[in-house]
Amino acid sequence: FLPIISMIQKSFLSPETGAFTFNNYKTIFTDSVYQVATSNSLYLSFASTIIGLILSFFIAWAVNELGKNGQSRMLSMLNMVSNFAGLPLYFSFVVILGNTGIFVLALRAIGIQLSTVFRLYSIQGLLLMFIYFQLPLGSLMLVPAFQAVDSSWKEAAEILEASPFQFWTRIGIPVMLPSLLDTFALLFANAITAYATVLLLVTTSIPLLPVKITTMFTGEMTPQKEMGSALAIWMIIIMLAVICICNLLKKLTYKGGEQV
Repeated sequence: FLPIISMIQKSFLSPETGAFTFNNYKTIFTDSVYQVATSNSLYLSFASTIIGLILSFFIAWAVNELGKNGQSRMLSMLNMVSNFAGLPLYFSFVVILGNTGIFVLALRAIGIQLSTVFRLYSIQGLLLMFIYFQLPLGSLMLVPAFQAVDSSWKEAAEILEASPFQFWTRIGIPVMLPSLLDTFALLFANAITAYATVLLLVTTSIPLLPVKITTMFTGEMTPQKEMGSALAIWMIIIMLAVICICNLLKKLTYKGGEQV
């Protein structure tokens, strides 16, 4: 708690005089630079979390359908890929989808200009990279959740002539809802705090909260630790808000361990 307490204290200090002030937080909500950084971070975090959660659901479902040996291999692979971030992830995407990447050159050779619809060094590229590193973590979180869905329920649903869609929408997904909400909160926190990959791909050309926070402490400009602390607290508040909303949804959906 000491770093958080220190940040809270510094966030209410004036950079010029060291006196108590609310101006740092006022700047966050009034300065367009910080407004854009917040909106970009929220867009990338929510978009990558929602898309990543949906894709992770199907990946986890496929893994759960495998035998024990297949599950063990796939879980080991997902665990390995979940650590594939930062510089290795950046380098891989540049080699494949950069301006002279393999995939880009291959499409150009057959007359397709990918740059007209997609650019890696943009918010589109960041979103693709965010989704990529969300998938292994989301899948690892959801694989155990599928084990809570009893196979006898599926058999009973089939006997009652329920379609697979009806089973998953009325039984499977509601049973898995707590795990889905927990996974959503974790993926959101994972996305909004992503830093290394962002800095390597777009440096500071696309304002994001983690990058802005870092430049306040270690950038080439004069250090503004007070403003950096305020931005860090603002990012923590956003994360806590999403986590609290997910917990509230779980409580509203389930009372006393039973679904409403």
